[in-house]
Amino acid sequence: MEEVVLSYGSLTPEVPLGPFESSPVRVWSAPGKTAKLHAAEHCSRLRAGRVTSGELPLRSVIERMCPQCATYGSWGRPGTGLGLFLDALTGPGLLHELASYGEADEDTFTDDEVKQAAALLLRAPHDGQEDLDDEDDDWRAGQEAAQVRTSVFGQWRSAAASLHRAHRLLALFPWLKSWAEARMRLKADHVALLQRQAGQLVAREALIAAANVAAMETPELPAEEEVLAPLGTPTAVAGQLESLWRRWSNEAADSWEHPREFGYLAHSLIHGMGSRRKGRDAALERAQELVSSWAETVLTGAAGEQEERELLVRLPEQGLDDPPGRDEPFLARLSEWELGVLACWATAADWERLTLTLRVPETIAARLVSGPSELSCSTPEPSATEQPVAGQAPAQPVGPGVFDDTPISDRRVVTAEDLRALRTVSREADQLYLVLSVEAGPEVVPLSVLEKRVAGGARCIVIAAASDLPDALVATRREELTAAAEPEADRVWTPRVHESSNPAFGRSLGTDEGERLVVRLARGHQHPDAVLRCLVLARGVADLRDLEERFDAGGGRPVRLPFPVWDGLLAMEQLDLQPFRPITDGTRRGGSGLPLGVLARVQLYTTDAAGRFEGRAHSPACQHQSRDHGVTRYYDLVTVEQMLRAERFDPCSKCGGYATRRLSMAQVAYYRAAHQVHDLAQQVRWVVGHPDLAVDAASLLAELKGWDDTPPHDEWFDAEGGERQWCRFIRRLLLQLEGFVAER
Repeated sequence: MEEVVLSYGSLTPEVPLGPFESSPVRVWSAPGKTAKLHAAEHCSRLRAGRVTSGELPLRSVIERMCPQCATYGSWGRPGTGLGLFLDALTGPGLLHELASYGEADEDTFTDDEVKQAAALLLRAPHDGQEDLDDEDDDWRAGQEAAQVRTSVFGQWRSAAASLHRAHRLLALFPWLKSWAEARMRLKADHVALLQRQAGQLVAREALIAAANVAAMETPELPAEEEVLAPLGTPTAVAGQLESLWRRWSNEAADSWEHPREFGYLAHSLIHGMGSRRKGRDAALERAQELVSSWAETVLTGAAGEQEERELLVRLPEQGLDDPPGRDEPFLARLSEWELGVLACWATAADWERLTLTLRVPETIAARLVSGPSELSCSTPEPSATEQPVAGQAPAQPVGPGVFDDTPISDRRVVTAEDLRALRTVSREADQLYLVLSVEAGPEVVPLSVLEKRVAGGARCIVIAAASDLPDALVATRREELTAAAEPEADRVWTPRVHESSNPAFGRSLGTDEGERLVVRLARGHQHPDAVLRCLVLARGVADLRDLEERFDAGGGRPVRLPFPVWDGLLAMEQLDLQPFRPITDGTRRGGSGLPLGVLARVQLYTTDAAGRFEGRAHSPACQHQSRDHGVTRYYDLVTVEQMLRAERFDPCSKCGGYATRRLSMAQVAYYRAAHQVHDLAQQVRWVVGHPDLAVDAASLLAELKGWDDTPPHDEWFDAEGGERQWCRFIRRLLLQLEGFVAER
């Protein structure tokens, strides 16, 4: 097979394109059939006076692509099937992984260098008779050997992570497997070489001794010995000895060094004593004797041959998806002891599934199976691993037609493999998606919810992601909000208006105010258009608790909305529901019994809607919560209609107890109208109840006639009964006031 030379992250004509070979790509070029094609109109290498644009099949584009765009250009729109495929190949994707860790390089140590380091690391401890110069030389040589060991283990982990990432990307696009087979064999051989080198740098007897340390019970501690009296009372000495034992056992059990190398920990027992303190040296000597006796007990228990057991070990996935420069590489959470065991006793490795087969002594096996660890251990079952599952359908490869790279009429049903590819490749996977299913119709859901539904057998198609919404939809709205802002004020939070006659009454509860806050809060932190796109789709989520912060299947990236979106979805203030409460005593503080209309189904989010828990109910933004503005599954969702009937609701005096899902324009208009009519009703009750007072009943009567002559808007009431109740209430007020005026 002819070897293919691959450059970092750039596409070459030798790469099989599978179903994406004919996918159309938007390109720019200078005039001419042989001119280079560019991924961007403003590429620095495109210097022609006249530039043409068009769409060409991906195969034709690769043969003529600009070298700079080949490495750094984005040929497929992010989130589309073609965009996922190209992102998986280029940049730090599959092509880079295939070119990495395939053979020894300048950082790889030779076998001779590894043997020399192993001879220094695994030698028996000296008897203390060497002179000082020899000790200094030995110390420097030991430090250099330890650095070799650290480097070899780091290279092994990095090479294994690269091999696993390559396997994972190839699984998404199976037509690439045969083409990449030779490179994958080279990578697997290099990982095996590094593992053998790592195993030579760790003493197996030290790992067995560490396992015995982990199994040891706390020994008898001589807290009342007179030599330890300078440390304090017997109770204080007992605590210090227990701390010394705990530190020695923890460090010795998790290290690939022999437990006898941790004798220096004895100095921690006298850490608080002055150098001239009487009895200090004797106490130190006794502490060293104790530590040595613990190590001697380990040596006695480790003597003799042990039976071996075969284990199947599943490795954690932490660090596999971290970008370059992050502090947690692959397997960083494993202890030195666990890494040493994997390197020394692994007989077979499946880096695609992150499983290693170990043949280990019984002491090692007992600790791996029983002890808390990031490793998941089990006994191999050949019958379960070698035979395919009966009736299991082959996975459908990821291709075009799932996301927004085809017309909606041509979309394919999204599968778990498609979503896995999206999660693996896309940097913008954690966003909202508009999906369509026969069972639920059109819905807006986060990726985590979509994954759960597809895994449960739901058949959905993806209409669009938040990032797919056109600029004409959000950019125009952002410009309107920016132009309408008052430059002299430019305040983030507008003051609440309490007078119902004010045109701004209720505006702080509306969706328009939410959009203004999103644009204002996103300024300087996120791009307002991107946050507005997220807000537009988030408004279609039926239950905002589905948007809670989650973690992906590997326990990695947190899935969260941009923080301004929550202010666009929720008003952190409460509705004044007095107009809709029953008429009680006819006073100015009583309700009016108006119908809720379109306000009945408005959502309210609170920590405790029914008074079930100790303490008062809070909203998401309450200072007593110490949380972000978002809601989680631990919040209660109630409607305004339910809140009116709540008898045990006990709100916090700071936040009011709940947050209100922002009102539409029709809801704000009805909320304002209900309060204006309620205020009129209170005035009428006051006038009728105090006939001796001089009041302007004529103007009040004219205002009521205006409401009686104006029919309510169609959007205010879902049912005909609500409209009749509204009209009858105004008519009764009008007749009551007219009768009062006639009597006067």
